[in-house]
Amino acid sequence: MTFVKLPHRWLQIGVRKSALMTMILSNLFILLIPLAMGLFLYTKVENSLEKGANRSNKAMLEQLKLTLDNKLSEVDVLMGQITLDSKLDYMLKIPPDADSVDKYLFIDFKQNKLSRFRSMVSSFIYDYYVYFAASDTIVKGDMLTDSRTFYENSYTYKSMSYEEWRQTLLLSPHVMTYLPAAELVPGHEASSNIEYVPSDVVTYAQSLPIRSQNDVLGNLIILIDVSQIKEMFAQLESASHSLIYIVDNTGRTIMGTSQEPLPVDIMKRVNESGEPFDYVMNGVRQMISVTSSQKAGWKYVSVTPSDVFMQQVNTIQNWSTLLFILCLIAGLAAVYAVAYRNYSPIKKTVNAILRGKEMEGPPAYNEYEFIRQTIEGSFHEEKNLRSMLTQQTPVIRANYLSRLVRGYMDVDTAGKDDKTLDFMNISFISDRFVVLLVKIEDISRFSGEKSEQQWALARFIISNIGADLIGQNHKGFAVELDRDRLAFLVNLNPDRIEAAAKDVRDITGAFSQVIPDRFKLDITVAAGGIHEGPQSIRDSYPEALAALEYRLVKGSNAIIHFEDITDAKQHYYYPLETEIQLINFVRSGDTDSADRLLDTIYAMNFDSTHITPELGKCLFFNVISTFLKIVNATNMNPKEVLGTDFDPLKEVFSHPTAEGMHVKTKELFRTLSGSFKVERTDHSTVLLQEIVSLVDANLDDPNLGLALVADRFRMTPQYVSTFFKKNQGQNLLDYITRKRIEKAKRLMENKELTNAHIAQMVGYTNDVVFIRAFKKLEGITPGKYRETIKPDPAG
Repeated sequence: MTFVKLPHRWLQIGVRKSALMTMILSNLFILLIPLAMGLFLYTKVENSLEKGANRSNKAMLEQLKLTLDNKLSEVDVLMGQITLDSKLDYMLKIPPDADSVDKYLFIDFKQNKLSRFRSMVSSFIYDYYVYFAASDTIVKGDMLTDSRTFYENSYTYKSMSYEEWRQTLLLSPHVMTYLPAAELVPGHEASSNIEYVPSDVVTYAQSLPIRSQNDVLGNLIILIDVSQIKEMFAQLESASHSLIYIVDNTGRTIMGTSQEPLPVDIMKRVNESGEPFDYVMNGVRQMISVTSSQKAGWKYVSVTPSDVFMQQVNTIQNWSTLLFILCLIAGLAAVYAVAYRNYSPIKKTVNAILRGKEMEGPPAYNEYEFIRQTIEGSFHEEKNLRSMLTQQTPVIRANYLSRLVRGYMDVDTAGKDDKTLDFMNISFISDRFVVLLVKIEDISRFSGEKSEQQWALARFIISNIGADLIGQNHKGFAVELDRDRLAFLVNLNPDRIEAAAKDVRDITGAFSQVIPDRFKLDITVAAGGIHEGPQSIRDSYPEALAALEYRLVKGSNAIIHFEDITDAKQHYYYPLETEIQLINFVRSGDTDSADRLLDTIYAMNFDSTHITPELGKCLFFNVISTFLKIVNATNMNPKEVLGTDFDPLKEVFSHPTAEGMHVKTKELFRTLSGSFKVERTDHSTVLLQEIVSLVDANLDDPNLGLALVADRFRMTPQYVSTFFKKNQGQNLLDYITRKRIEKAKRLMENKELTNAHIAQMVGYTNDVVFIRAFKKLEGITPGKYRETIKPDPAG
């Protein structure tokens, strides 16, 4: 088809492009408005949520502060009750060698004061005790002991030794001091007597006497259960996924919900200002909120990830982005719709003609001339296409039938008025089909020259003869599959359905008679089953292939119907005993016996019963495996016997039929057996002498027999038995018995040996067996035989 160029004025589209670009830019500007609104809305929402989150965190921190301050008031009340005791100042000065009256004051203080104060506090205060430095005494609600005993038997801090604990906590001055949370370790007695010991405690210390801090005579120690404080943190922590820290006025972290301490930068900004601020921690933006408590001089700090309160903002951002994309796509579609709607129908037609094609030839006067020239070119191109289609029809027909036969598509015979296959001169008369396969075995009788031309001529003859034979009652189509193989698609006549099976057999019979007799072409014909429906060809073709494979069993130049081979057995005859017998024949050089045994194996499998081609190949594979076993077991050089680069498997399986495989197999075994025959002739005498020597040397061994001899010489018992009988003239067991009786007769000359002793010395387990063997061989019992022995004159 020839295309022409439009006049230059019709191809000047710069202005049109400019207008289109203007419309695109205008619409894109409109589309930017939702994006700007989304960004503005996102910023406002983010600021609003951030402020709301700060207020919420601040409020929860305030609530936490009030709750914890209320709990800390218990510490102040307990401290006041203990330090204001009238006898405390005197007790702080009691020396370690005081009399019993002064020591009783400690007992009274423990029982009547400290124990009574226990009911005044909640579980927030885990425990408390008073240390008297002058007497190195610790008084607890249920204990009175010295500091070291208390350290070892009650509890202390995991991070401090006894000396550190005593110096830091008991002897140093403290003024309402709260120490950071530390891990508490129970002592030996505490671990068994106390049901609950908190893992972490905040320690409160107050030096005594409280009125004078210059001279430290003791300390009041109160232990606060950290788990109680963490329960107060739980609500705030779960609500905002925040980390909570408590720091004192010196910047120390009293406790926190994280194992990591509060960073120094955060502490610096917390001390400078109490306002919320942002901070990047571990690559994550955090919001820091702070509130202060005057009760203990503590500051409560919460560290909240921005993702928690920004989740809603991110959702709005995602929706805004999606909305922008949808608006952009819709706007672009509208731009193109408006632009193309303004084009004239002629220009649309020109663009349709020019779509994907180059303009060639002289320019047309206008669009009408261009369309006229295009239509004329189309008619001319259609004419050329029809001519090309007519020339390619045989190729298309062959390709269609080939795909149909191979099962790549189903046959459609539903529409009888369907004309879609008429251009290939193909039509079907029914939905019943059968596939015939013809294998050209040899064309040497047809033509001495086996060139491609002669093969093509042979296929042409068979195709035409086959079409004529099928066309007498049915409709047939020939398909060339390979150089030596053709397929015939037989479409059965609906008026001869009952006689279809007989007609198929008549067609195959005529094939097998006409082609070889008149045209000297050796062929094998295989027929699949008759099937009906869209998949009938797909079902019949594999059956025809299976029947053609059966030529391995039937041989060349045969007629094979699939229905005749469906009863083929699924096993073959080649038992282990037969294999061992074959090995023995070959190794003994008995070529005739090996040949007869191979013929028996072939007849048992291929002559008397049906066997599938696959099992036939397996049978020959196993027989060749036996051949290779013999070669490998005897350590012989296969190159000397079979030649260099000889492959027995390729030699056998190169034959297309079982008969050819059998002939080649017999040739291989004759060659191998002949090599053993030469070898056995040279060494049979030596082997016989070795067996006789082994028997003579082991007559006293009860286990001496065919199995032992075969094991010693690494041969099969059957082979040893056959070899010995063939070369010695008698059975091996009979020979052993004869040698044992001869030895026994010599031993009987010694009158001191009993029959039982002699039986053991010649290899019999008991004298009963010996007597039976002796009588069987000599005709008399051992006792009778001894009576016939004449006494030695020298004796």
